[in-house]
Amino acid sequence: MSRPRKVLVGVIAAPLIVIALVASAWAVDAAVLNRDAVVRNVELAGEPVGGMTKAQLTTAVEAMAEDFPSTEVTIDAGDVHLTSTAGELGMSIDVDRSVARAWDVGRDDPLPTRPVRWLGSVMSPRTVDAAVTLDGAALTQQLAALEGDKRSDPVEPSMTANEEGVALVPGKDGIELTTNSVAAALPSGVSDLGAPIAIDVQRAVTKPKMTDQSVQALVDKANQVTTGKVELSAAGKAFEIEGKDFRPAFAVVVGGTPEAPTPQLTMNADSVAKLLAANMPAGSGNPTGVRFAIQGGVPVPQPGQDAQVCCGPEAPQKIVDALLAGTTKIDLPTRTMTAAEGVEWAKGLGVKQVVGEFTTRHPAGQPRVKNIHTISDATRGVLIAPGDTFSVNQFIGKRTPEKGYVQAPVIENGEHTEDYGGGISQYATTLFNAAFFAGLDIPAYKAHSEYISRYPFGREATLAYPSVDLKIKNNTPYGVVIWPTYTDSSITVQLWSTQFARGEQTAQNPKSGCGKITTQRTRTFVDGHTDQQNFSASYRCI
Repeated sequence: MSRPRKVLVGVIAAPLIVIALVASAWAVDAAVLNRDAVVRNVELAGEPVGGMTKAQLTTAVEAMAEDFPSTEVTIDAGDVHLTSTAGELGMSIDVDRSVARAWDVGRDDPLPTRPVRWLGSVMSPRTVDAAVTLDGAALTQQLAALEGDKRSDPVEPSMTANEEGVALVPGKDGIELTTNSVAAALPSGVSDLGAPIAIDVQRAVTKPKMTDQSVQALVDKANQVTTGKVELSAAGKAFEIEGKDFRPAFAVVVGGTPEAPTPQLTMNADSVAKLLAANMPAGSGNPTGVRFAIQGGVPVPQPGQDAQVCCGPEAPQKIVDALLAGTTKIDLPTRTMTAAEGVEWAKGLGVKQVVGEFTTRHPAGQPRVKNIHTISDATRGVLIAPGDTFSVNQFIGKRTPEKGYVQAPVIENGEHTEDYGGGISQYATTLFNAAFFAGLDIPAYKAHSEYISRYPFGREATLAYPSVDLKIKNNTPYGVVIWPTYTDSSITVQLWSTQFARGEQTAQNPKSGCGKITTQRTRTFVDGHTDQQNFSASYRCI
């Protein structure tokens, strides 16, 4: 073989010889040195692990995992700069995955490239990132704590309500570092154990899940259904409550799902119950008809009869359901109030002392005296509940022989005549004056058309069924009991209660004669404040 050909063959064979030598060395290294160990010159998260057995590698990675949580992490969100640690943010080294990554180096390379990559590792290390896992719940909690008052959650739209109307409270956008954005920016592996981690993210504007328009529709509905009066009926009585009074009970609750919430209109049933209790129809205060007896100078309630009353426990919710459905005419359920319940209720009304008393006198032996005694007996012990009004005509009705009334003189349309019940104006005048001095309201009364000397001048009342009535309203928080007594020549009416006010006559013009008479009453209440009312009479000049 010529020399040139020998040179050519040598040139061609040299690389093959090198490759053969490298392959042989790799094979020996793989078969002898690294068969049960990490291949040589491997670094995991910057830490050398080459040549370690699997047990040694696992121990080394577990040590890395213990150190990693203290790694500093900084988050730059433009207007917000936060500093925390990997552990606080829910980051941790996944030991099993990290061990597998280091162990597989050199073992999962394509076979033809393994010697070459082995040769490269002899010259410089092969680096592998430790695998990182992330706890999303811990990340969310720590982000909220780090942002503090720099973070704002979105505010869902709601409503505000008072008697003037129901109004929309618009929703508000929030701003925050979202868990997803930070999670995406955090590294999934650690290349240098202990080196600080720094990420850049943008804070996100978060929108309310419900729209202002959806809540505004409910606001409009609440206002519309309460523009007029709500008509209620129960236990044979009809009454009304102004719709606007229900408005403070309206509210918005969230229905649907957390991902897709929907606003729903609701009402506070407890608020409705209080409103209902405060608007019971007149005369509802003593449904079982409790009366009182005075026994040894002590007022004692006497049972009446079981009664159907407003309202059953379902009544407030029935009002709620009706108004939410757009209905303003509502029949309410009733319940049975027993006579015993009525007595227990009456015991707590503070009926304990005489708060008003008056006596008038009359000749004995006349037919009218029989009528005075009859109406006195009929009304003795009558209880006027707080807020209720006692009407003589409504309570007694038409005076008839069947009720024990006899004919006696009356003044009717200015004429002196006779009728059943004549003379009971003396009872009315006595009751009027007892209420006058007790400081009670007297919403309906009428003086005689001519002055009768046995009555206080300008301060008296007559009766005629059904047109002329005497009404006494209990304007106190206590019960008021009517207690008439009589002799052959006098009648006394006591009013028993707890002192709430005292009345006194403080002016009168004129003090005698005929024509229009004005009598002034000044009331002094137990809290010290006073007020005044004028009572009128008009006497014919005869």
